[in-house]
Amino acid sequence: MNGTNDVHYPLDSYQKSFDAVPGVKQMRIEVKMPHGHPPGWAPQEIGLFIDSYCREGRSLPVPGQPKMSGDIVRMPYTSVVPVKAAALHYTTDKGPRSSRDWQSLPAEIGVDAVMAPLPPPGANTWFISLTDERGAIVTSAVQFQPSAD
Repeated sequence: MNGTNDVHYPLDSYQKSFDAVPGVKQMRIEVKMPHGHPPGWAPQEIGLFIDSYCREGRSLPVPGQPKMSGDIVRMPYTSVVPVKAAALHYTTDKGPRSSRDWQSLPAEIGVDAVMAPLPPPGANTWFISLTDERGAIVTSAVQFQPSAD
């Protein structure tokens, strides 16, 4: 769980930590999610993730690696619960990640992949979110363009 503008755990550090952890894991990034214990404890995805391994609950959607092709970004996914929404989230701002403004574009949901427009020129950080019929959100890995550094 993290927010795009977390001043204490910026997305680049968050992604590096996520990548360093072995085993089964999933990511949930919320645009402008506030930092703090209550906001970090509130998301239902924590319980749904654990229940899917310990209580035979239905698992969260599993996003694949986003790939740019032509004028779209395609991201494969699997999900036992139907996906009801998908979006590409991006920023073109520079400076501290905690101060950047974010934009979101809806993505088209296919049977096993979502398709979104390419991030606009100048986008330096982006990711794709999936929301299932329970309202549970998962996201792709954060994509950093070289100009973000």
